[in-house]
Amino acid sequence: MSQVLTREKPPNLSKFQHPFLQELIKQIRLADTFGKYRDWSDELLVNQLINSPEKAKNAPKNLNFEPLNQLLTNAFYNAIGSIIEKITGHNTETFVHLRNKEFSSAVVSCGGVLVLYALIWGYKSLRFMSLQELIESAENNIGIAVNKASRYLDFVV
Repeated sequence: MSQVLTREKPPNLSKFQHPFLQELIKQIRLADTFGKYRDWSDELLVNQLINSPEKAKNAPKNLNFEPLNQLLTNAFYNAIGSIIEKITGHNTETFVHLRNKEFSSAVVSCGGVLVLYALIWGYKSLRFMSLQELIESAENNIGIAVNKASRYLDFVV
């Protein structure tokens, strides 16, 4: 009798199991106070932040997604602030100031320290070419913010 080594198939994890995406979905659902998007799947909501070339080409031009764009922009930065708070253990405050076609901004402070400032050209511009780019952008912002916080605050990463 010979022993055969079999390789187990790794568990099939959803691409939405990433910690940032989980927090983003949570923040989207929290911000949807009127339940306007409660019937939308998590994947559909997150995919509104993805603007691949083929999606842009096929997108209807007459749909008004302004409230959704505002909700998603707020949720994106609130998710970043929430993760910074979890990492540092210090209270964070996130302020997102949206203006239609003008510069908008997002600010995150952690323990009273300004750790993130983002300038946004209109809230409709928060778009990513892929889900991976969205995650990398968030992780980059979080990493920079935590690094800044570590210069002024005591915490263990």
